[in-house]
Amino acid sequence: MRTEAEHKARVLNLYRNVLAVGDARPLDDLVSPDYMPHCAPLADVPVLESGLDALRSRIQGRGPTPHRLYRVVADGDLVFAQVRYTEGSAVAGTDIFRFDASGRIVEHWNSRQHIPRDDARGVDRFEGGGDPSLPTPPERRREMKRIMTDVLLEMWGKGNADLVPVFYDESYVQHNPDMPGGYARIREIVETEIPKYIELTGGPYPVDIHRMGAEGDLICIHYSIFMAGIDRNAGAKATNTDIFRIDEHNRMIEHWDVLQMKGEPLPNDRTLF
Repeated sequence: MRTEAEHKARVLNLYRNVLAVGDARPLDDLVSPDYMPHCAPLADVPVLESGLDALRSRIQGRGPTPHRLYRVVADGDLVFAQVRYTEGSAVAGTDIFRFDASGRIVEHWNSRQHIPRDDARGVDRFEGGGDPSLPTPPERRREMKRIMTDVLLEMWGKGNADLVPVFYDESYVQHNPDMPGGYARIREIVETEIPKYIELTGGPYPVDIHRMGAEGDLICIHYSIFMAGIDRNAGAKATNTDIFRIDEHNRMIEHWDVLQMKGEPLPNDRTLF
């Protein structure tokens, strides 16, 4: 059984020595023959089929995938990676890998968001802090996951604005340029837009948590949610990955996200491996 540090090192190897250069040879050591990708179908992008051979064929056929890694979080048999794909029109991405007992990647989920306006606006949605190298004992991981579950299901799900100052610091930085306003905007959405949805549908506001991983002061959440309070595909269901930085007072102080709508076009299939 490999350690979390070894899992992380193998993910870094995948990006640096496979994807960045288009070399499929290291895959036999890094990826299980039973590799199963869970990549949403997107317009004009071929779905990646299951199995190591399909992944090898994709990489051999497409060549290098230019990218930059920003944050990598390892928790148990899961590794979460925040990535900017830089070929042509930029794409924000997160990849989630599950390792088997032999230490090879056996499952893979991702979120992808085409961000063509960012460069024109001079926006860097990946900037900021976060330190996954900080010691993270099991009890701290459990606490961080409990906090995030309460944020999503109690605060967002029930539209409970009284919980905003409990879980969000007033210094909160939102790195999604399409949703400016920080703490004040979060409070506004929970106070006004979430209750509207709950009143219309009978509620609660639907949040489906799929998986979480915490390391250092960062926690990653893979979940599905209806879009509200954002000028982009309002009312559509998205499968997202969010990354929060949590301070010593258990409040959110920074946030990054990738919002993926099913069928939304991407510039090419390299961003799906």
